[in-house]
Amino acid sequence: MTFIVSILAYWLSFCTQPVFVSDCQKPILSDTLKVWPVMADRISGDPLGQFYIVRSGTIVKYDVMGDSAYSWSDPQTGSITMIDTGDPMRTLVYQKDFNLLRFLNNRLTPIAGVTRLDDLGIPFPIALATSRQGGFWVLSGSTLSIRLVSPQLNTVVESAAINLPQTTDFEGYRLVESGDQLFLFIPGREILVFDLFANLVKKIPLKALSFQVYGNRILLIYPDRVILWKDPVTPEETIFQRASANIRDAYFSNNHLLIRTSDKVVLMIPEKTQGLAP
Repeated sequence: MTFIVSILAYWLSFCTQPVFVSDCQKPILSDTLKVWPVMADRISGDPLGQFYIVRSGTIVKYDVMGDSAYSWSDPQTGSITMIDTGDPMRTLVYQKDFNLLRFLNNRLTPIAGVTRLDDLGIPFPIALATSRQGGFWVLSGSTLSIRLVSPQLNTVVESAAINLPQTTDFEGYRLVESGDQLFLFIPGREILVFDLFANLVKKIPLKALSFQVYGNRILLIYPDRVILWKDPVTPEETIFQRASANIRDAYFSNNHLLIRTSDKVVLMIPEKTQGLAP
């Protein structure tokens, strides 16, 4: 009997340790809301606190508590390479296999037909983002410029050529429109900030694995931590940190943090950021 009690005590102790993800089927930590033991391709979120997980060619939308609401996939047009969920009513989905772009509504139903980027003279888009003007932004790999494409599929704004690192691997590059600015994230190097006429405003030398714009701050993701950064003189705020976390990406919204690792996706409420507004 003593042996059984000891084993039970050990198991309970293991499941309640303040680890990044509990290996138990149901998370015990009060700030851990959901654990998906899957290898996700990418994650995202929107300003309403809803989250998105892309896996095996399917995008699934979850509410703020991690319960699934809607899903979408089209296997005939390839895997999902990029998504932008900054507009909850208009999710951008890009499929590299056929160089196709489409938009989904808040129920992940296609709003219109697909856009063939080859037909627009964009054979190699490095990064894409929705625009509140109704069209989309694209960083073209052939011209190394940023273009704003209108809903009528005309280029209405184009930047000068951007000096990008000499590489053939553009994984992790990200465009984000926020307020009256457009951000281009270059992994491990810097963030370029443009106005909505595609004029370069400034460079922020922040080296990180991934990023997200959060109000007037920037969420920076590293393999072992997630921090909020505002400017060089304001102390950064650590949202989450664990040496062995192996973080691949993260998204913060409505005080909820979604983290993707190599084999799990976790939704949690970090204690340090409860009540933190963007």
